Amino acid sequence: MNPVKFVGALIGGFLILFIVRLLLLVTPIAAKVQASPWWIYFIVGGIIVSGYLSFKYTKEDREVEQRWIEQEGETFMEPIRKRRENKQLMNE
Repeated sequence: MNPVKFVGALIGGFLILFIVRLLLLVTPIAAKVQASPWWIYFIVGGIIVSGYLSFKYTKEDREVEQRWIEQEGETFMEPIRKRRENKQLMNE
């Protein structure tokens, strides 16, 4: 991972942690959170991680597919370019 992205993710994580902690201390949400079973947090965390990974790999797959499309387009365009060059040479 790029060091700049790592530091950005670290700062973002601390910011989210700070906001969640602040909400739990100031609002009545804290009582409901403390009353929830512990396994609920794992489920919510799993949903968040799953969403992140889905987004990440969808983006990566889209980039790979775009590169493949460009590569196939180049193999299609190469004979067309050669024919154009041949026509230009014959016209000269």
